[in-house]
Amino acid sequence: MAAVITGVTNDLAPKLIVDESLGATSQNNVTGTTGSVYLVQIDATAGSPTTSEPACYVKFVDASSATVGTTSADMILYAPIGTTTSYVINGGWAYSTALTFWAVTSAAVSGNVSPTSNVKVTIFSS
Repeated sequence: MAAVITGVTNDLAPKLIVDESLGATSQNNVTGTTGSVYLVQIDATAGSPTTSEPACYVKFVDASSATVGTTSADMILYAPIGTTTSYVINGGWAYSTALTFWAVTSAAVSGNVSPTSNVKVTIFSS
């Protein structure tokens, strides 16, 4: 599913970005401009953890596009499957080109396998 951007009346983070089913297909150039990420919520409650898939990793890159499994992420956030994990980024994580992100089951650069269950990602960004 494609990421959806909604305007938010808020001085800190005027953009609310929601992807209901993030996976190994990168969401490229979601913001279309520079900005900062202030909060990321990763909802992986649709699945149950297994030995082979205990967690997912949401990867971010400051670029207009990414090749999953090849592009080295600028920021990687860990989220156990079966839980909701939130990250508040003090001062924000600034991106100077655009915001591109995806979710996989490995933190390694070569990771290119989507989580087996839906992962919902919510981002507050400027």
